[in-house]
Amino acid sequence: MISDFLPQIDLAKCIGCDLCTKVCPTHTLAVVNDLAMVVHPEACDYTGACQEICPTQAISLTYEIIFTTTQGREPSQKQANEPTIPKL
Repeated sequence: MISDFLPQIDLAKCIGCDLCTKVCPTHTLAVVNDLAMVVHPEACDYTGACQEICPTQAISLTYEIIFTTTQGREPSQKQANEPTIPKL
């Protein structure tokens, strides 16, 4: 199953340096035509290594906040029904 949350690559900022592909433990990324691309989205395990190493900040990772049980209490009804919103 492919995640809805994958590395987002700003092609205008990418310089094709290949650093992201070298640090990605699952080989999700590859440089194609001198630009980083997500070539194996099903493999992404969201370590964030690609984002951290990118010298031009061309890679960003969105994330989802999920409310779970805390200290033995269930989330309030309002929280449980609110949609989760990915951060940019």
